[in-house]
Amino acid sequence: MPETIYTRGQSGEMPQIIDFINYVFSQAHVPHDFKQLLPKEYSDEASRGLEQQHFLAKQEGKIVACVACRPFTLVYGGRQLNCGFVGSVSVHPYHRGEGHMKRLMSDMLAGARQQGYDMLVLGGQRQRYNYFGFESAGFKLRCSVSQTNVRHALADVDAGDVQISPLTGEDVAFARELWYGAYQHSLRKEEGFLLDLRSWNTRPLLIRAGGERQGYLAGDELLLKDEAMLQKAIKALLAYTGDKSMSFSAPLFEKERIRGLTRLCEGAQLGAVEMINVLNWERTLKLFLEVKHEKVAPLEDGEIDLNIEGDGTFHISVKGGSVQVEKREGATEGVRLNHLEAIRAFFSLGGQLAGEAGLLASWQGLPFYMTTQDGF
Repeated sequence: MPETIYTRGQSGEMPQIIDFINYVFSQAHVPHDFKQLLPKEYSDEASRGLEQQHFLAKQEGKIVACVACRPFTLVYGGRQLNCGFVGSVSVHPYHRGEGHMKRLMSDMLAGARQQGYDMLVLGGQRQRYNYFGFESAGFKLRCSVSQTNVRHALADVDAGDVQISPLTGEDVAFARELWYGAYQHSLRKEEGFLLDLRSWNTRPLLIRAGGERQGYLAGDELLLKDEAMLQKAIKALLAYTGDKSMSFSAPLFEKERIRGLTRLCEGAQLGAVEMINVLNWERTLKLFLEVKHEKVAPLEDGEIDLNIEGDGTFHISVKGGSVQVEKREGATEGVRLNHLEAIRAFFSLGGQLAGEAGLLASWQGLPFYMTTQDGF
């Protein structure tokens, strides 16, 4: 076998990287064109200088495997979490079984720790990425609303003054203002905001009422200036698209949205958001415990030592909603969990529904959430 060089992408290599991931994903699935599918990352205007985000395996100068990690910042009620979204994981079909994915994922994880990421996110086959410290996490309520639901439940709702149209560059400033006013959002480049909305083959739609901009829909981002507009917006969106049904998602901390959707929808499913790998337990646990207390349900007061195998021991205390998480160097006592068990205990549906009694139960079900348009 030729010598394999493991390296980061270099300036000018983006065309080769895009050709490679297009080939691998097209071979494995349906034809892919990442310039169109993920313009926020791979369009000509967005991809300049992003080669370094790609970890590559090369043989005889040709790419044989790739793993990328795109930095992004999640915000919850003003609290920021430094994250990386792992994507474009691909190995040439002629070079599988040579250990390239394992090596590149290891290199990527080392790079993420050096960059000071608090958490990594990815989407993929669960057990495959369990090996690298990722586990399913978060809560997304997905509600399906059909034309029949609208015809009967919204018969008395007058949406005649609501207009739906494609969202264009002229609407970006309005959409950005709505996005940054949301309790949960990400930090997005001003010049790339429309590319974020158009990623994943999404056609973002603008919602007007009485001629004034009132909201937008892009993927699972349905943002409204006034939540009282929800029924009108849904009725108008289904009339505009002509779809038999549409799905709308909500995190656990958007209680008004959940009430509005569940009163109307045909059915609702609670599922995971993505897979995560927690790198900084102090910052990540503190943030999501605060969010749960603030927006979902009050936390029970108390304190524990949590020993996470391979990560260390963390002292967690909650008093009147004030949360402290501190690493205790050298300590080994306390509630003992391995890395995946800890993610499941605090962040997964299983941890919430089949969890501990008492103190830990009130701390479980931490409301990690992000929208599809932030994925990579």
